[in-house]
Amino acid sequence: MDREQTIKEIEGLFPADSEYPEGAEVGQRLLEQAKREVCGWRTESTEVLIRYAQLCIAEENRQARKYDKRYSHPL
Repeated sequence: MDREQTIKEIEGLFPADSEYPEGAEVGQRLLEQAKREVCGWRTESTEVLIRYAQLCIAEENRQARKYDKRYSHPL
């Protein structure tokens, strides 16, 4: 399959930018899976890696707050 044929195939099935929310959601999930399988996250652009790191830090903080609330005992 060449590039144009591949794009047409995706457009006819689950394009990540579909006007239909359900189709777009599936397309985005499949696109992310394809990226992980072919490239991995270490090959992303610096901008994407910076944002990824920010999201990781925010998630770590969220989980730590949740843990603290769950396991802190009032004196």
